[in-house]
Amino acid sequence: MLTVLVVVLLVCFVFNIPIGFALGVASIGSLLAGGNPDQLIMVPQRIVASMNSFPLLAIPLFMVAGSVMEIGGVSKRIVTAASSLIGHIRGGLASVSIMACTFFAAISGSTPATAAAIGSLTIPEMRQRGYPDDYSSAVVAASSCLGVVIPPSITMVVFGVTGNISIGKMLIGGVIPGLLIASMLIATNVYFSRKADFPTEPKESRKQRLTALKEAFWALMMPVIILAGIMSGVFTPTESAAVAVVYGLIVSLFIYKEMSLKDLVPVFYKAALNSAMIMLLIGTAGPFGWIMTVQDVPNMVSTAILSISDNYYVIFSLVLLIYLILGTFMETAAIIMLTVPILTPIMVNIGADMVHYGVVSVIALAIGMATPPVGIALFATCGVSKVTMAQISKQIWPFLLVMILALFVLMLVPQIVTFLPNLMMG
Repeated sequence: MLTVLVVVLLVCFVFNIPIGFALGVASIGSLLAGGNPDQLIMVPQRIVASMNSFPLLAIPLFMVAGSVMEIGGVSKRIVTAASSLIGHIRGGLASVSIMACTFFAAISGSTPATAAAIGSLTIPEMRQRGYPDDYSSAVVAASSCLGVVIPPSITMVVFGVTGNISIGKMLIGGVIPGLLIASMLIATNVYFSRKADFPTEPKESRKQRLTALKEAFWALMMPVIILAGIMSGVFTPTESAAVAVVYGLIVSLFIYKEMSLKDLVPVFYKAALNSAMIMLLIGTAGPFGWIMTVQDVPNMVSTAILSISDNYYVIFSLVLLIYLILGTFMETAAIIMLTVPILTPIMVNIGADMVHYGVVSVIALAIGMATPPVGIALFATCGVSKVTMAQISKQIWPFLLVMILALFVLMLVPQIVTFLPNLMMG
């Protein structure tokens, strides 16, 4: 059964069959090869059981909230606010892109949305000021990965549900690491900007800064409301997604007034389509994971990894390397569905803090989003800037190395991740 499961899955990959359908086909083929067709009844049962989870309601809601804020005039106000704060430093506009992606990540929870919204505003501006298109695109692609690190994060919701980890603590645990990575990316940009003598923006007065921040106030309050509500226990992470939708609609329709009721149709269509894709993947991963469990795959993988070393940091590093490597050629949700049920028991056995493990793993997956050849952040940014994948890949490596350095620092110092969730939620 296990051989057929793996072979059919690989064949589906070769023929470029979507991962959601590939998991389902592989599961059915494996059960048929086992010589007991009666077990096919487990496929629909496991699909329903996998999707029958209250926290998963946060996925379509966060997608709606992000789309609403994306077209509601939020992104340009965030860029203006970021420019007023750091635009005057060397390579200021590129640093503005990083800070704007950080702010917008705390609204959209999505890497492609962050890359598209911020890149469409800052890349043309950087082009006019003499920045190479490939460098501008690399900056946006790298910093857009913060969309799944800083809450709200759809990836953290999926990871938490799959690994049975507190979603609320994971969301809060992503705040400090996200800000740390953003700071390191800005420092990297300043270093290369000085070497290339990229331009600076005029330094704005205190009054201009206050005006820009005032314009962006309602946008920046969204993550504050979400985190405050979760930490205070007023609402759950799933309920916070519903609050985000209502708040986003109020801001976009009645405060910024850059969105009309007719714009809701494409917003809900886009959210429904993306949510259906993720839920299909989660559903078909149910029978696939059940078959792997029946075939004792988690124990086999655990034995193989533990046979290499019993050192905590060596094992944790191996797990992160698996996520980094898989992220170069697989979609993030698919990686979570395939690996988390296998790797999480290993991390439990070595005594890892599950929130720390979850947040750091999501960061590793985020880095994969900007890693050639299949990084979704690269495709999203290339679509905006019209550069080729080869061009952006050459420029993004310094930023990837900085993020990988941050990843292993966070692994070695878990308090950076766990401090805020433990302080706020116990």
